[in-house]
Amino acid sequence: MDEWHNANNAPVGNLLQVGRAEHVVMNLGGHSEPVCPDMLRKDPTHFGFTNRTAELAELDRLWRNAERAGNPLVVVLSGMMGIGKSLTALRWAHRMRDEFSGGIFFGELHGSNPAETRSPGEVLGRFLGRLGLTGAALPATEEERGDAFCEITAHRRILVILDDAASAAQVRALLPSSPTSAVLVTSRRELTFLGGGVVPMRLAPFEEDAAIALLAGSLGDGAEAEEAALRKLSSACGRHPMALQVAAAQLPGRSSISSYVDRIAPDLLRRLEVDGERPFDGAFEFGYQALSADQQHAYRMLGCHPATEFSLDAAAALLGHSVADTEDLLRALSRAHLVVPVGLGRYSIHALVRQHAKAKLSAGDDSRSALRRTVEHYHDFVMARDVVLSKRRRLSARYEKVFPAHEGERASERALDELEAERETLSALVGIAVEVGLADRAWQLCESLFSYYTDRNYFVDLIEILPLGIAAAERLGDPRALVRMHSHSGSAYYAVREYRAAQEQFELSYDIAEANGDDWGQQSAIEWLGLIHERRAEFDEALRCFERSRGIVEKHFATDRRPRPLALYLMHSGRVLTRAGRAPEALPRLAEAFDFFVGLGEQANSAKVALSLAEAHLQRNDLAAALRWGRKALELCRAARMAADQAEALELLAELSARSGDVQAAADQRREAAEILTVLGNRRAQALLARES
Repeated sequence: MDEWHNANNAPVGNLLQVGRAEHVVMNLGGHSEPVCPDMLRKDPTHFGFTNRTAELAELDRLWRNAERAGNPLVVVLSGMMGIGKSLTALRWAHRMRDEFSGGIFFGELHGSNPAETRSPGEVLGRFLGRLGLTGAALPATEEERGDAFCEITAHRRILVILDDAASAAQVRALLPSSPTSAVLVTSRRELTFLGGGVVPMRLAPFEEDAAIALLAGSLGDGAEAEEAALRKLSSACGRHPMALQVAAAQLPGRSSISSYVDRIAPDLLRRLEVDGERPFDGAFEFGYQALSADQQHAYRMLGCHPATEFSLDAAAALLGHSVADTEDLLRALSRAHLVVPVGLGRYSIHALVRQHAKAKLSAGDDSRSALRRTVEHYHDFVMARDVVLSKRRRLSARYEKVFPAHEGERASERALDELEAERETLSALVGIAVEVGLADRAWQLCESLFSYYTDRNYFVDLIEILPLGIAAAERLGDPRALVRMHSHSGSAYYAVREYRAAQEQFELSYDIAEANGDDWGQQSAIEWLGLIHERRAEFDEALRCFERSRGIVEKHFATDRRPRPLALYLMHSGRVLTRAGRAPEALPRLAEAFDFFVGLGEQANSAKVALSLAEAHLQRNDLAAALRWGRKALELCRAARMAADQAEALELLAELSARSGDVQAAADQRREAAEILTVLGNRRAQALLARES
């Protein structure tokens, strides 16, 4: 070759550039075009993949935005074992298969099992092998393989799925350089050090409807009859997709779904088997073993918490640590997806994870002391909100050192919101107090929860905890506490219209109070017996009881203790007088009671008196005054979240609308009242709806 020109200005398939060669052997494998691997696994829709429509739509949106910006896309799908991370990534890849003409790469990293975790070099070796670099052509070091992968795919539209990543470093070594690439990473840990531009996507358990649908699919036409059992099973599974699928497979052919669910729900983690193996045990154990010693201890202790959701302060009390140290521990557990942040200063632990954590408890963990601290923390929490909701007299001396959690216009609303967030815990707390030997806290918790449960119509909860409070007061030999517990029990039965049971409790309360010279206990019992007579439409007997109650207050109560019970007398007697057709006598009493309760900041009683004032004015045919008080009652009932009283106010306003000729407003108000009553399970809802139809 005497002369040569080193240039190429035309598209070619393969180009070899040399100066001088005696012999050249080229083996191009028969490819005239670049290799475009497709390493996708089977479409998960063929194996029962359901739901995740929101996550798939979000991945679509992220990809389109990245395309428009000319940027690569990297999304980390994280979550606990079996939550559906890999299946979601695969489903999206199948949906978008045609978008990635340069190839689809799937790398299994095995990060959740430290003994099997693959190095980036191993995974890159597989990727490069699919691109044609094998044998001697395959670079030897991890760095060289990474460079080769980036170089070959630099201008391709490729999708890379990195499944079950252990760490951010493992992922970083596998990221392509192509600006038209998408990378989906799945991990049981939050890869917090992966860098900017990475989109985190935490997968949560299914919504309840989707979970029920998955379980129902295994039963076919018989599913509708088993809805209650399926809801219980869904809750026991924590709506975890894999747990739901395993549980669903065990349902067909059962003679009684409900009895089967009742049997397995308390110990579901141990019951979830596939081919004789329990997949969750091993998976949770891997996560647990990866924790440090103090993190493992925190994890075990959190299994003792009575609910799946808790505050940072509650966790600190349980663990016996400072809030700052507890937050560090919870953040570490969150990165491992063993707990989940659900709001500022709030966390949840999945039902199955909680079972595993509790099973790991050892004798050295001293769970009894942890539970005692938990009871004390929550009781203090409840008392600080109870004094916001009501100014009634409490027996517990602990209230002498309690400061209201909130003050101002929205204080009651905020207190109710905070109590509502802890309802699952509070329902279990009295039983725990008994178990750990805190009998005084047990009955005092019943006292402290009374206003909250009453305002929110949680009378079933009251009926469940009060026998424990009665037993605790008996064990302590405290007659005043026993009077209070029987009285609260009677009022709960009264609220659910079990008047015979209510009367028995109030009579017991009165007898104990009389035997021990407890004037307040006697007065309260008589007052409640008057309310029972009122419900039975025995108005004269009810008024006699209220007069007896007033007499005890005026004769035996200290001057500073008289105003509130006398205001209650005015409220009750005014209401009964109205219902007995004696509205003119009732109005002055009710007006005085309203002013007192407003001044005291008692929203619930203010609402009840406003409703009675509206009824009294309606009876006198003063429609303008009745409308004004009816609207005030509805406003107060809504603010205090008193659903049953809200429905009653709406019914009264509907009557006023009908009298004024506004038929549409009356229909709307009755319909809203019926909707509330339906939620409460009140049969009157059907009558209201029938009236409108």
